[in-house]
Amino acid sequence: MIIHFNSYTRFLLLFLAVSFSFSITGIHAKALVIDRIYLIVNSQMITRTEAQDVAAALNAQNSTAEKSQTQLNEKLLMNLVQEMLLLDRAEALKIIPGAKEIELRLDRLAVDQPQLLEVYAEEDLKEQLAREFKKHHVISREVDSKIRLEGPEIVLFCKQQLRKDRQVGLAQILLQGSTAEVQEKVKTIRKAFKSGISFEELAKQHSADSSAKRTGGKLGIFKPGDLLAEIGEVTNNLEPGQISKVVQTNLGNHLLYIYEEVFAEGLDCDNLNPEQETHYSNALYAQKRDALLVTYMDELFACANIEVKDPGNSDLPTAKFLPVVEKKNINCQARRIMVLPQKKKKEKKRQNK
Repeated sequence: MIIHFNSYTRFLLLFLAVSFSFSITGIHAKALVIDRIYLIVNSQMITRTEAQDVAAALNAQNSTAEKSQTQLNEKLLMNLVQEMLLLDRAEALKIIPGAKEIELRLDRLAVDQPQLLEVYAEEDLKEQLAREFKKHHVISREVDSKIRLEGPEIVLFCKQQLRKDRQVGLAQILLQGSTAEVQEKVKTIRKAFKSGISFEELAKQHSADSSAKRTGGKLGIFKPGDLLAEIGEVTNNLEPGQISKVVQTNLGNHLLYIYEEVFAEGLDCDNLNPEQETHYSNALYAQKRDALLVTYMDELFACANIEVKDPGNSDLPTAKFLPVVEKKNINCQARRIMVLPQKKKKEKKRQNK
């Protein structure tokens, strides 16, 4: 089964209180007892005890009634791996916060969450703030910096959202009978419609819905998302004046027709006011960022050396809970070269000359 990181995007950065419960250690740091190492991701590693602390914090946040143990295991392992991937990337990119930056962040934390300073030692808080700084700057440099928004894009996105949020006046012709009978009726209806007979008149003539003779098949005004899933999906892609393909439900076979569209009032996507433009720009930016972040984390994961050690009696998840990420079209060698600072690249070119 192929699982992409978008399933876990919301857990990309652990809540601050959760993150304080463990400290990821560089693989070349002081020696730890090898049999207690639980997870290795490139240059980062974490012990069983540290992972158990994170597991306890996550379990406290999530009721077991809401999530199965399998889901909790997947979430735990992905939280750990994502954190370690970003910290490893920060190390490769040589992203290191200055002491003043951490002091400023600590001062803000003292104002926003003073209770944390009562629970955790200042050095632990500084260490966590440094990790958050590194992760933020990795994403800022390698994801956010690649997002570009152009005026025409915002207009198109606005129109797409407008269409998505529209209400439609929906009519139907309900057909019943054998497959052959239904197909024959559909041919007759389409031929008559092309000849100029209105959908309303055709509904009166052919619909198995007894109310159609009175309503002309009109069902009312709806948002496509409020309809039966099968009907809503087809309606979303249906243009006014077109007859849909045959949609099968437990009620029978439906031919759908949009006789009216109702859009949000006071919105002209070609002439957005500043507030509207900001709204759609932010929404488009978030959509692009989510998509790029999914791809980026998939690439980091696919190119990483990840080893889940035997958890022993710790109840930590085994390697089987790691997702499988498609590696096609991912150039891991190019990604490793990308971490070289620009100055060193230029020096290499001069040496080659």
